[in-house]
Amino acid sequence: MYLFTRRVLVNPAHLRKAMTHAAEMTQYVNEKTDLDVSLYEVLQGAPQGTLTWAYRTESYAASLDSVDALIRSDEYLKKVEKGAEYFLGNPEDRLGEFIHGAGEVTGPPSVAGITTATMEVPQAAAALAWSVGLADYTANLSGIPMAVVTSSFGEYGTISWISYAESLAQFEAAGQKINTDPGFLQRLGDSKGFFVPGSGVGMLSRKIL
Repeated sequence: MYLFTRRVLVNPAHLRKAMTHAAEMTQYVNEKTDLDVSLYEVLQGAPQGTLTWAYRTESYAASLDSVDALIRSDEYLKKVEKGAEYFLGNPEDRLGEFIHGAGEVTGPPSVAGITTATMEVPQAAAALAWSVGLADYTANLSGIPMAVVTSSFGEYGTISWISYAESLAQFEAAGQKINTDPGFLQRLGDSKGFFVPGSGVGMLSRKIL
């Protein structure tokens, strides 16, 4: 199972038009393809105005068939061109592979807490095993499912832990429980040498469509 994401940055001069366009494009793609695309706004951990489209797929190659059909559509290309001025720079695409799910990791989360770090390559096997164990422990402690996802492209060795919360309140309450738990803190200490120092990044996103 793969996770595809496309991240864009809204031009603040066109905020309302950008949000409307992003929602319309999400609905259009879901109507014209068999992809199940969700739209997220990033609340913390990225530049203000960051939006992310995301979908899960069993086969990235198969999903590209749907994308290629869109690109061959004059109607779709006109929509893309119309919305280009609403965003800054080029979209950033990422593809990740699910390697473990702790709890009921099913449909797109209403709130996604994402922590990403880069593994030290010589410690990759140990880092992956530790990551799976941490996800199991955290999901059991908090009651919030967690997926472990590795990056297929881009910076080599990147791994993400994605928490699947039903609301911001649930995510916040779970975080307070996790961050003060001795067992969790001990596990963090046990990760020494598994990851590139300073590579950890946290991001919080909320589903808007």
